[in-house]
This record gives sequence, structure tokens and C-alpha cells, in this order.
Amino acid sequence: MTNSKTTSVGRKLLSGSALRIVNLVGSAVASFFLMPFIVHHLGDRVYGFWSLTAAFVGYYNLLDLGLSSAISQYMCVALGKKDFAECRIVFNNALRLQLLIAGAALAATVALVAVTPLFCEHAADIPVFRGVIAILGINAAIGFPARVFWAALEAELRFDIQSWLANISLVLRTGLVILAIWYGGGLLALAWVTLLATVPVTILQIWLAMREANWARIDASFLLANRVKMFFSYSVYSFLAYIADVVRFQLDPLVISTMIGLAAVTHYKVAGILAQYYLQIVFASVGMMLPVFSRLHGAGNRSRLEELFFFGTKLSCCLSVFICFALIGWGRPFIERWIGLSYMDGYRPLVLLSLAVLVDVSQRSSADLLFATFKQKSYAWINGAEAILNLAFSLALARPYGIMGVAMGTFIGAFAIRVVVQPWWVCKASGLNYLAYMRFAGGAFLKCGCLAALAIAISAWGLRPNYIWLLSSAVFATVAYAAGSWFIVFNHEERQWFHAALRRDQSAGQGELAAAGTTVRPWEELI
Repeated sequence: MTNSKTTSVGRKLLSGSALRIVNLVGSAVASFFLMPFIVHHLGDRVYGFWSLTAAFVGYYNLLDLGLSSAISQYMCVALGKKDFAECRIVFNNALRLQLLIAGAALAATVALVAVTPLFCEHAADIPVFRGVIAILGINAAIGFPARVFWAALEAELRFDIQSWLANISLVLRTGLVILAIWYGGGLLALAWVTLLATVPVTILQIWLAMREANWARIDASFLLANRVKMFFSYSVYSFLAYIADVVRFQLDPLVISTMIGLAAVTHYKVAGILAQYYLQIVFASVGMMLPVFSRLHGAGNRSRLEELFFFGTKLSCCLSVFICFALIGWGRPFIERWIGLSYMDGYRPLVLLSLAVLVDVSQRSSADLLFATFKQKSYAWINGAEAILNLAFSLALARPYGIMGVAMGTFIGAFAIRVVVQPWWVCKASGLNYLAYMRFAGGAFLKCGCLAALAIAISAWGLRPNYIWLLSSAVFATVAYAAGSWFIVFNHEERQWFHAALRRDQSAGQGELAAAGTTVRPWEELI
């Protein structure tokens, strides 16, 4: 590994996880305060065009076709095999392929610029709107080759660097937006700010990636057909899984507006926003297992792979159960204080969506295991099946039960696939003992569920529509749950892993543990 010998892999994973959560919270806070600030200065019509343009440019992500996940996977596998020559081949072929996609994004931008008059009510708006589309299109195009360097950092398990870059980008973009609007800038200024915040962070990302990954060097080789075929043979199923995620998580508003009415979308959105943050928090916390799994698979280290898979399952369960119980416990008073009593009909959908996310994210490690071991086709079918069930039941239940029926459809699809089908399918595909896995996962759920219920019960004094009371009781419950989990959910060896990961000087830490007569497998050994 190219990283400092005194920095443990566990420490990088934990710091990266913490920084990801900081970025998620920061993004939420920035959006909460910036949106009314920008709308007030730009006006509804101009802000509407900004949102429309951002949505169109956001569709550029579809051009990736799942290649980013394939690139990271093959880099990680090659690193697991210590095949640095293959790493360089993958890096250079991926870079050339993403440059071609960037060219396609620029071509799409030219087409959008050409049809800009179709979106403009006034001729005077055309030059400004064309400039905005062009700048945002260029900004999106830059992101495609940058993904290769991002994947190199991921392959080296430098999630801490990735997270720092994301936080720097957030601070820079937010600060520039505030300055631009404060000094009277308009739509074009916002577009330039977006580009100016991207370029320096991208340059820093490229430099850091090349510093951390000695094999990430650009050479004069040509794009190899066999590598392109290799990438797409993997990415096609990642792309299908992504499309299924769009159906699972982004079509509910469309179903509601069509079957119930536009007003109901806003009430459902109250539950949807909280459920989405729940999903993102767990992914930010445990979503870094995939490259570790991939490297272990590349190294042929089956025993360590299974060991870390079970640990990841326990960690996902521990986090997801508490957040689910917290949303159910604090959801009602929070909605009352946040939005008002007139939106309390969003609480029951929140309960069902929280349960649906629970059964989904608690299986995060099993999905990562499939992708890491090149069984992503199985996950694509699993995800697709849930998307179909979700949509079918949501459509069937929307009219008779309203927004509650749409949430019921989401929960039914998630429960049927994530609880009944996915564990069996993953165990069969990966050669794991199904009964042993279910006993392990069931035991973790039982312990976490009891602890979460107890933590919320002793914090019930704060369940009132007041931010100070809610925050105080939430902190109290979190501390109580964390303390209980430390001793009840995680075993002695796992606690030693955390201790080792948190030490700045791991070698010293290992010496102390050895002196105490404790056998510990540090994170490096897992890699």
C-alpha cells in the first residue's frame, strides 16, 4: 500500500465515514438556508429555470452507464493481486473512455444551447440562459475524467481524502454562491460560481490521486478493446441496478401526482426527505466496504472476506436499526415543529418508509459482496424485482389509501425482496451458510432493536415539538445506545479493531495489546 505505515486502514475508514457524515449534514444545512436566499434574490421564474437546467444537466450522469463502479472494481481487484501494471492499464483505459464520454456531454450541451429558445418566454433571456447551460454543461463534462482519479483514491481506500475534497468543495461553492448573490449577481454568476468551485477541487483531486496511487500515471497507450468490453460487462448490471434505484426512490412523487394529486406530493415529501437522509447517512457510514471486499477478492483471501462481510452486516444493522427507531420515535413531534400540524399525515408514511429503508440498508454489505465478487448480475435482478413490486403495489394502493398506500407499496416491495429473497440469494451465490447467516443477522437485529427501544424509552421526556428538547433527548438516546452497543452488540475482538483504528500510532497500540496478552487482527491484515 502507498499510504503511511503508521496510519491504519481502519482509521482511514472511520475518519472517511465521519467526514462523509459531516459533508451530508453540511449539505443539508447549506441547502436549508441557501434555497430561500437564492429564490428571494432571483425570483421564482429565474430560479425555476436554474432548477430545470440543473435537472437536465443531472441527466448527464446516465452517460456514465455504470462505468465508475466498474473502474473502481477492477482497480481494487488488481491492487488485491498486487498487480500494479494492470492497475495502470485499467487507469489509462478508463481515463480515455471517460474523456470520450466527456466529449459526448459537451455535444449534448451544444444541442441544449441550440434549443434554448424553446424554454425562454422572453427573447432577452436567451443569451443568459444559453450561457448558463454552456457553463453547467462544461462543469458536468469535467466531472467524467475526474471520476477516474476519484476511483483511484477509492481503490487506495483514501475515503478520508475523498471526504475532505467533498467538504472543501461544499464550503467553496457555498461561500462563492453567497458572495455572488450578495453583490447582486444573477443566474450567470451562479453558473460561473459552480464552475469556479469545481476546477480547483478537481485539480487538487488529480494531484492527490497521483500522489497516493503511484500507478495512476498517464501514458501514451491506446484504448484497448478487451478492456472496454471488460468494463461494460460489469457496468451494464451496475447501470441496471441504478435504474431500478431510480424507480424505487424517485418515482413515488410521479405516482402520487398522477393517482392522488399535486397537493399530496408535498405532504409525502415530508416523509420522503427524512427517509432519504436516513438512507444517505447509513450509506455514508458503511458504504466504504465495497472496495475493501474487492481487494480481498482480488487477493483470494476468502476467510478474511467472509469475516469482514459479517462485521459489515453487524455494523449496518447497528446503525440502521437506531436511526429507524429514532425516526419513528421523534418523527411526530419533529414534523409538528418543522412543518406544522397540517402535515402530520406524513408521519404514518414516514414510519413505513423508515421500515423499508431499514430492511434495505441493513443488507448493504450483502449487496457490496455481490458486486465485489463479480456477481453484480444477481443484484441487478434483485433490485429490479423490488422496483417492479414497489411500483405495482404503489399504483394499486395509491387511490384507496392515498399517500399511505404509496408508502405501503414501497415497504411491501422492500420486505419481500430484502428480507425473504436477498439473504437466500446472496448466500447461495456466495457459498455462505444461509442458516448461519440468518442466525447471525437475526441476533444482531434483536440486540440492536432492544437497545434502540430502551434508549428511546428513557429519552421519551424530550418527545415534544421543540427543537431544544428534541435535540437534547436525541443526543441522550444516541449516547445510551452507543454505550450499550459497544458492550452488547460488538464482541471483544471487534472492540479491539475499533481501538486499533482510532490510534494514531497503530504499532504502539499493537504493542500495548500484545503486552496485555490480546490477539488482535488489525485492519491491514484484512487487506
